[in-house]
Amino acid sequence: MEGLREKKYLIVTRKRFDPIALLLAAVGIFYVALIVLGTSNKETLFDFRSFVMVIGGSIAVVLFQFDFSTLITSFIVILKSLLGGPEKKIVAISRQLDDTILNGLTLKDIREGRELTGELLNDIVYMNKQGLIFEEIDEFITSKISEEFLRRNNCVDLLEKASTIAPALGLFGTVIGLIGVLKNLSTPDQIGPNMSLALMTTAYGAALSYLVLTPLSGRIEHHNNVFKEHYKQILSKIGVLLAREERTISGEQDR
Repeated sequence: MEGLREKKYLIVTRKRFDPIALLLAAVGIFYVALIVLGTSNKETLFDFRSFVMVIGGSIAVVLFQFDFSTLITSFIVILKSLLGGPEKKIVAISRQLDDTILNGLTLKDIREGRELTGELLNDIVYMNKQGLIFEEIDEFITSKISEEFLRRNNCVDLLEKASTIAPALGLFGTVIGLIGVLKNLSTPDQIGPNMSLALMTTAYGAALSYLVLTPLSGRIEHHNNVFKEHYKQILSKIGVLLAREERTISGEQDR
């Protein structure tokens, strides 16, 4: 075991997120905001009709495709992803399993497992005490992970759908604005508002899609892959512990 400790053959969970990457992203967003604000004023940047058409329209179309609970769940997943990686709640479990393997302990040494509580390691110990083999425990953990992974995939799907809807609504608003311009060529005071609608809807749609929704979708998708890999590690470590316990029991029976 000392050799394992020194050579670090066991995979250990890393920190939740890279603060340098987060800082660079914040600086980039701040720099873009300074450029936009430096070349325009508040009146130029905001058009209420364009805002309602793109933002409100995107939310309406998304709600038509997804239920309200999925929208709320996705919003929670996005907030958590902005605070760090998805492995926050499983990093302690992974480290406990590492320590258990290195110190020659068993699962029963870290949890009592008297009943099902919803806590992963406790439930695994409980099922092990009930005589379930590793394949059965594996199916239980996989089904539990699948529920969380489904919510995360729904979030990515929602963001990807919204990122295609926003530019389409922007283009729709542009067409409506240009139609308004052509209909009011004889009334110059109406040309400005209609042209504003035509241009600002395009700007809002592009900004919402390419600067907000697409980056968020990529971030969540990356976190989903990290989430899945961490649980694969946990399953592997549990398999090691259960195999060791089976060998110990078999050795005692042979004696």
